[in-house]
Amino acid sequence: MKEEFKNLFYEKLDLADLDYKEQSDFFISMTRYLSHGRTEEINGRTLNYVSERIDKLLEFLFALDFSLRECVLIITRHPEILNGVESLYEKYLFLGLVENMDNTVRKSKLFSRPRDFMISLNKMYARYKLIIESGYNNVTWNSLVHASDREFCKIFVEGSHHKKHQLFDNELQVLDYLVSVDINELDIDKFKEMTVNEELVRRYEGKGKRY
Repeated sequence: MKEEFKNLFYEKLDLADLDYKEQSDFFISMTRYLSHGRTEEINGRTLNYVSERIDKLLEFLFALDFSLRECVLIITRHPEILNGVESLYEKYLFLGLVENMDNTVRKSKLFSRPRDFMISLNKMYARYKLIIESGYNNVTWNSLVHASDREFCKIFVEGSHHKKHQLFDNELQVLDYLVSVDINELDIDKFKEMTVNEELVRRYEGKGKRY
């Protein structure tokens, strides 16, 4: 890894405060992210690109009250989250749909499985719309985020014991429906009004910014 990137990471993420293994794991993960292989090619991910996305990710994670060390661990587990940082806030707001009373589901998932947040907002919304309109009404982390396309589609394909939400003859028809859903139908501002999102909106969009 080039020294300019190492210097950036030490400056932005206070890596010197981490133990040796945490630093080592971080650099192994980031080297793979930057190179996409065994070379030192960064394939368009310039120093400025990475710096800007780290800033934006930290701004969001600090609004959720993650420590800087926790932020580093999230990046280590799935550095590609930097690529999707522009839509991360909206996805998090939308996933207020599956929160618990303590408002811990999304934060826990983001820390332990940041890869889950790489699903597009469009796909989550399309799944949600089908779940509601079909009468299935089982809005969970698995159904919105974690289930594969095949696992999700099978729910809505008619089987030997017909259920009212099984509206399609095959999985391809379900996929066709999902890609036909217009993301412009989604009004994300309505999700800002959810009780589980109020504190995040206040901190991320206004007075509560810490970064």
